[in-house]
Amino acid sequence: MFETLFSAGGALALPAWAALTVSPWLGRWRSAVWALTGRGIPLALAAAYVGLVLAYWPVPGGGYGSLGAVQALFGHPGMLTAGWFHFLAFDLFVGTWIAREGMRLGLPRLLLVPCFALTFWFGPAGLLAFFGLSAAPWGLRAARLLLQRQRPLAVFGMLLLAALAPAAVAAWLDPRTLAGVDVWAKPMKFMAAIGLFALTLAWLIGELPPARRHTRLMRATVWTALATGGFEAFYITWQGALGQASHFNTDTPFHAAMFMLMGIAALLFTGTALPVAHQLWRHAGAMAPAYRLGAIAGLVLTFVAGAGVGVAISAHGGPLVGGVAGQGLPVVGWSAAGGDLRVAHFLGVHAQQMLPAAGYLLARTGWRAAVPAMASGTVAYAGLVVLALAQAYAGLPLLALY
Repeated sequence: MFETLFSAGGALALPAWAALTVSPWLGRWRSAVWALTGRGIPLALAAAYVGLVLAYWPVPGGGYGSLGAVQALFGHPGMLTAGWFHFLAFDLFVGTWIAREGMRLGLPRLLLVPCFALTFWFGPAGLLAFFGLSAAPWGLRAARLLLQRQRPLAVFGMLLLAALAPAAVAAWLDPRTLAGVDVWAKPMKFMAAIGLFALTLAWLIGELPPARRHTRLMRATVWTALATGGFEAFYITWQGALGQASHFNTDTPFHAAMFMLMGIAALLFTGTALPVAHQLWRHAGAMAPAYRLGAIAGLVLTFVAGAGVGVAISAHGGPLVGGVAGQGLPVVGWSAAGGDLRVAHFLGVHAQQMLPAAGYLLARTGWRAAVPAMASGTVAYAGLVVLALAQAYAGLPLLALY
C-alpha cells in the first residue's frame, strides 16, 4: 500500500513540476498553471499528509525531541510516506513562489530553470540558488565598485570564488579522502578564505584617496598579496588534486621545502594588511571615525592574531590539542573531541571583515558613542580570540559532539 501511495504522490507532482518549469513562457496560461502548482496540487498532497499522520500517529519512541526520536518516527512506513508527501507539497509550493517572484523581479526566465530543478531534487538548495540569483544585480554593482577600487585584487578574489564551482563538482565526482576528509575540502576552504581576504583588501584600499591607492607602497602590497595568495591557493589545490597533504607534509625534501615556503607566504600574505592599515590611519580622514577605527583594528588584528595563531599551529605541529583526528564540525571541520587551534586562527583572520563591518554599521547609526563602542568591540573581539586560543590549549573543543 505504501509503495502505491509513494508512486501516486510522485505521479501527481512530476507533471506539475514539468508545467511549472515551462510556465514562465506560457503567457496568459501562466496564472492557471500557478494556481494548480501553488495551490491545487500542494493542497491535495497536504490532505494526504494529514490523513497519514492521523492514521499512524503516534509511533512508539517517535517524535521530534531528538535525532533518535525522528529516526524512530520515520522508521514507520506510514510516517515515512507522510514525510514524502510533506516534501512534495512544500517543494512544489516553494517552486511556484520562485516562479512568481522571479517573474515579478524580471529575472531571466532561463535562469529560473536551474532553481526549479534544485528545488525539485534538493528543496532548500533551490531556494538558496534563487535568492543568490535575485541578489545578482546587487552583486554586479558590488563587483563593479571593487574593480574601480583595486582592479587586480578584485579580479584575483573573484576568480578564486568562481573556482569554487568546479572544485565543488570535483568534490562531488571524486570519492577520495585524506585523513577522513574529502581531498577537495581544504582547497575549497582556502579558495574562499584567500578570495575573501583579497576582496576585502581591495575594498579597504578603495577607501584611500585616489592618489594614495597607486603609490609604490600600495603597488608592492597588492603584488605581494597576489603572488603569495596565488601560490598558496595553487599549491594547496594541486596537492588536493593529487590526494596528498599540503600542510605538515615533510615526506620528501620537496614537500618539506614547499611547506616552509607556504609558511613564509602565509606570513607575507596576512602581512599585507599592515601597510593598508597604516595608510588608512594616515590618509583616510574622510572615513567615518568608527568605520575607520574598525578597519584599522581589523587589519592589525588579522596579522597579529591570524598570523600569530598560524605560527602557533606550526610550532605545535598541527592544530589539534588533546584530541584525535576524525570527524569534525560540519563545514569548518574543527575537532569536536579535543582542542583545535583553528578556531582562534579563523577568528583572527576574519577580523579583517568583522571589525570593519561593525565599524561601518556603527557609523551609519549616527550614535555619538560609536567610536567608544567600536573600541570596546575591538577589545571584546581580541578577548574572544584569546579565549578560543586558551580553550584549544586546554584540550577543549568548541562544541563537544563525542
